[in-house]
Amino acid sequence: MRASLLRWTEAVLLVAGFACLAASLWAVSERTWFQWRYRALESAPAGAGADSARGGPLGRIEIPRVGVSAVILDGVEGRTLRRGVGHLPGTAYPGGSGGRIALAAHRDTFFRNLRFVRAGDTVRLTVPGLTAVYQVERTEVVKPWQTEVLQPVDDDVLTLLTCFPFTYLGRAPDRFVVQARRVEPGLSTPGVSLRMQP
Repeated sequence: MRASLLRWTEAVLLVAGFACLAASLWAVSERTWFQWRYRALESAPAGAGADSARGGPLGRIEIPRVGVSAVILDGVEGRTLRRGVGHLPGTAYPGGSGGRIALAAHRDTFFRNLRFVRAGDTVRLTVPGLTAVYQVERTEVVKPWQTEVLQPVDDDVLTLLTCFPFTYLGRAPDRFVVQARRVEPGLSTPGVSLRMQP
C-alpha cells in the first residue's frame, strides 16, 4: 500500500514538474519571439511602424550600461508585460511633448537589470522618427500605494517601475522606482522605425 502511494506521488510530482517546465518554456519563447518580431530597422520611413492600435510597439527602451533593451507596448496587462515593457495609462507617451512617461516591467524579465542602475546612467527611448536621451537622477523603493512617484509634471521625466525586492519569491511587497530626466532634445532619426519581421 505504501509503495503504491509513493509511486502515485512520484508520478504526480513528475507530471507537475513537466507542466511547470512547459509553462516556463512557453513564457520565455513568447517573450523572445515578440521581442525579435518587433525590432528597430533602418529600412522603413519614420512612422511606418508603431501601430499600437493593433498591438504593435510604441518604441524601444535601452539602458546600455546595464543591458536593458526591450520593446515598449501600451498598457500594463498581464499579456503585455509578458511580451515587453508596458506604458502606464494616464502618463505621457514616449515621443510626446513632455510630461512624465511611466514604464513598467517584471523584475524577473525585462527590468531584471534595473537593480544595477545608478545615478548618471543613460536611458534611450526610441520611437519612430525620434530618439530621446534621459539621465538617471535617482532610484528609490516605495510601497505600492505611494503613487506620488507618478504625479504629472511639466518637465520631460521618465519613471521606470518594477517590483522589489528583486529576489523575492512570490508577489513582492514594494516597488523599485528609477527617476530620469531628459538631457538632450529629441534627435531626429528619419530612417528608423519599429517594424515587424516578415
